[in-house]
Amino acid sequence: MGLFDKKICDICGSKIGLLGNKKLEDGNMCKDCQRKLSPWFSDRRHSTVAEIKAQLQYREENKAKVAAFSATKTFGTATKKMLVDENAGCFLITRSGDWKDDNPDVLELSRLTGYKAALVRNQIEKMDKDEQGKSISFNPPQYTYSYLFQVTLNVDHPYFDDMSFEPFPVIREESVSVGGKTCVKHKQEYLDAKAGFDAMKEFLSSCCPCLESYEPSEEEVPDLDTVAAAGGIDAQLKSFAFPALPNSAAEMLGLPGVSLHNPYAVAAMAVAAFCRFPESPDAAFEMVNVLKGPQPLSNSDKSFIRDRFMDGKTYVPRSYFEGAVPSNDYRPDMPYTIRVEESAHSRDNYDQGYLTVYLRSGGADNPRPVTLRHKPSTDEWFLWNFAGILADIRVPVSADPWA
Repeated sequence: MGLFDKKICDICGSKIGLLGNKKLEDGNMCKDCQRKLSPWFSDRRHSTVAEIKAQLQYREENKAKVAAFSATKTFGTATKKMLVDENAGCFLITRSGDWKDDNPDVLELSRLTGYKAALVRNQIEKMDKDEQGKSISFNPPQYTYSYLFQVTLNVDHPYFDDMSFEPFPVIREESVSVGGKTCVKHKQEYLDAKAGFDAMKEFLSSCCPCLESYEPSEEEVPDLDTVAAAGGIDAQLKSFAFPALPNSAAEMLGLPGVSLHNPYAVAAMAVAAFCRFPESPDAAFEMVNVLKGPQPLSNSDKSFIRDRFMDGKTYVPRSYFEGAVPSNDYRPDMPYTIRVEESAHSRDNYDQGYLTVYLRSGGADNPRPVTLRHKPSTDEWFLWNFAGILADIRVPVSADPWA
């Protein structure tokens, strides 16, 4: 076959367009067949033709379960919500108002093996201007808070292991000053979402064990003394501990404490994504593209990344995790812990939607910059300039002839 000859889909037999091929372990698949797979499935590239056909058969049989599904409980009001049919003992996660046409996976409640729930609070300081037009803090400092409700369901299923979603919309609140301190007074929107979140956790706990739960206590709302003692604003939001490095975009987004709504988390996820490159460049590109959002990697971006990993420099992204230094060949401490910092100039272009944060490498004297860009319509942050992550560092001892 010629280079530009159209391939045939090994699933349905149709011709595949020039850019429409979805590689399988032992064949090819078209976009139409890919769309029929479970939205929670992420291992297409390593699946055989037979395994994909088996999943599509399962998906076809699932339609009957969807037609028979009658929701008795609903948890969530955002794009994705959990519906439960208590009479049939099953549930589904849907992202559509017309979910019966979407064929969402219907699972028995008995397939739940555990769940994780996190109420994550992000905060960004609001700045005033002095007489010279420079940004200065209010006294006391004032913040915009964003609350994210995150749930991950661990399931016993042949085609996926977990289902991560945010059942309630991101809620924004402004801090208030009380007695010279910075405080927050929750709006009814937050209180309603929190009540629904708690009800969801209570129901899930009746079905399976809670593996991890987090939410900020009211004592964590910063006052001036607490901030000073903690060593800075947002200390909680700028440190991330990963039990394992992700192999796919789905695993990356399921890491504890991360979200595209948190710019510091996006920087931390970028490091995790680049750690995947030595074993699977395609998987790393897919992960970075998720973090790039509306502007995916260009061909020149991919060439730049490949060049940075030449000559065995696979240790560079690992160097940002705590404990990774040249003397131990950049082997990080466990869990993989990374801290994200700001400088005095991090927010110079914040009004235009840009934030520059910094990562410290165990093989460099100065922290490396990472620039994020905000998308107001979704209140998400995306990777804008990542070159600093891949900058040269000291070679590990095992590769240093002068060590």
